Amino acid sequence: MPDLFFADLVRETSTSTGIGPVALDGATPGHRRFADAVPTGQRFHYAIAGVTHEQQWEVGEGEIADGALLRHIVLASSAGGDLVDLLAGLKIVSLTVASAWFAARDEPGAHNHDTLAFADGSAAAPTIGFAGDSDTGLFRPAANTLGIAIGGAEAARFAASGGLGIGTETPAGAVHVRWNGYDPFGNTTPAMTLDGAYGGGLIFRDGAGYVGLWATESGDALNVSLGGISHMHALQITPSFVRPAFDAALALGQASTRFSQLYAMTGTINTSDATAKLWRGGPDAQELAAGRALMAELGFFQWLDAIEAKGAEHARRHYGLRAQNAFAILSAHGLDWRRYGWCCHDRWTDEDGEHERFGIRPDQLALFLVTVLARQIGLLGDQGSGDAAG
Repeated sequence: MPDLFFADLVRETSTSTGIGPVALDGATPGHRRFADAVPTGQRFHYAIAGVTHEQQWEVGEGEIADGALLRHIVLASSAGGDLVDLLAGLKIVSLTVASAWFAARDEPGAHNHDTLAFADGSAAAPTIGFAGDSDTGLFRPAANTLGIAIGGAEAARFAASGGLGIGTETPAGAVHVRWNGYDPFGNTTPAMTLDGAYGGGLIFRDGAGYVGLWATESGDALNVSLGGISHMHALQITPSFVRPAFDAALALGQASTRFSQLYAMTGTINTSDATAKLWRGGPDAQELAAGRALMAELGFFQWLDAIEAKGAEHARRHYGLRAQNAFAILSAHGLDWRRYGWCCHDRWTDEDGEHERFGIRPDQLALFLVTVLARQIGLLGDQGSGDAAG
């Protein structure tokens, strides 16, 4: 529906009859004619009040055509809301504001008159803009979309999906930012900047759980946090290293989700501080015997998943132990394999059921077997010397 037109002091007399157009006979004293005040084609609220027949009245929405009032919509009348069949005699026709219009203000959506309709516009000439900046504002680029123009170019768009696209007309999610890329050696303009204490900070929420990112005040470290409302940082990234936020509090991978490979320029450094250890000494006779049996267990093997991927002819041969066999050797020598740090066993449950996996720490096992081999060589040397003396 077109917007309604309002004007003051518009009132004329009429002697029309029937339910058709109402011919207007001229302005009443102190008032204006409709033709002089209302533009052609504009709709307005009218009121017809009977003078000769005071019981007849009508309020509605209409327009002026050929000097007559065309009655389009009846909002209220003495005929129960229908067009009044006007009787002969004098009537007063006024431009008014119907009570239904005020009711629509209190109840949005009750009538179409409580909305504003604009042309679509464009980025170069947005429909809703500013007097001193005509190429900046809002426009409608397509059905069910809203565009934001800055300086005559589209800067952002709310798409029909409800997503907001910044730098893109087709957002792939709730918010989609497309920028020309960040290059610390060239283009240093970021797509988004979070500023403030601790670099502004960024929080991701899932129910009662929170994950966060924030920088130190000097900008030399990025912190990753996990946990509930009072979440603490778990990981810290600096230009020199990646480290757990707290000592010995974070593992790299786990039994059920392992890293496939670790690339490094040097070997790992393991804590070996004497002040942190209760020393137990070298292996005893049972342990030495088990070690000799373990050396006999050493051999080549191929990973089954490598055989599946590459075939038995191309899968590489590795060297080591089968953990279950090694643990069985310890048990056969009266030793509890669970007491030894090089023996590893993990159990977990997921959507596929319960799982377990055995493993070893090869550095500790290798040192143990070196000791066993050294003792064995030493023992053979002593026996050789005794035989020669005899």
